[in-house]
Amino acid sequence: WSRQSGTLVESQPKTLFVPAPVLYVTGNAKKDEDRARKEMFGPIGPYECPVYKYPSRTDRYFIFYANLKCTPEKYPNKWTLRG
Repeated sequence: WSRQSGTLVESQPKTLFVPAPVLYVTGNAKKDEDRARKEMFGPIGPYECPVYKYPSRTDRYFIFYANLKCTPEKYPNKWTLRG
């Protein structure tokens, strides 16, 4: 995560864990969310990062998707494939 640009970036080599920003989570109506998504993230859209309650990544512990901004040269699909 880049604090300066507020986007996802490649991690440093051999660094397993890095600090992440604090997320302010609220609920939205679907119609309002679609409009806000287009305004905030533009035509490429955000990377929908799954957030889990526990380290085991199963549907049972899934909580929500965090929408993270990507750089124009690295589309959301790239981060999905990175895992």
